[in-house]
Amino acid sequence: MMATHECLPVAIVAESDEETRALIRSLLEFLGFAVVEAHNGQEVYEFALCYQPDLILIELKLPIVSGFSAIRRIKKESDLSKVPIIALCSRNTTTTQNLLLAAGCSAHVQKPIEFGRLEALVEDLVPCDRLANVSVLVH
Repeated sequence: MMATHECLPVAIVAESDEETRALIRSLLEFLGFAVVEAHNGQEVYEFALCYQPDLILIELKLPIVSGFSAIRRIKKESDLSKVPIIALCSRNTTTTQNLLLAAGCSAHVQKPIEFGRLEALVEDLVPCDRLANVSVLVH
């Protein structure tokens, strides 16, 4: 975990695959985020309370507390209710999409992740004045 800089937008990333997490971190850092990594759903919730992030990317199958449960808990907090959350999921079924919407997700990305799509989602969900760089990735 890195110390965040007050001027940078903060993103929390919870993804169990180390390589995927590193790629997401690189993309977000390129876009101007300070990135905090969480290893389970409980950490996502605690880090969200602590850092008041601008964005959360969360895998649904996390240890200790599932991604779904963490999302529901985060959305119940008044200070966090408006934070955009992107779910990282391996299944893209109508049931999964409905559950994600009901839990409070802003969007979801199916694995394997298309990083161009993820970049576009991040840029759509976080106000551009919060982002430091103009994106030139995967276009």
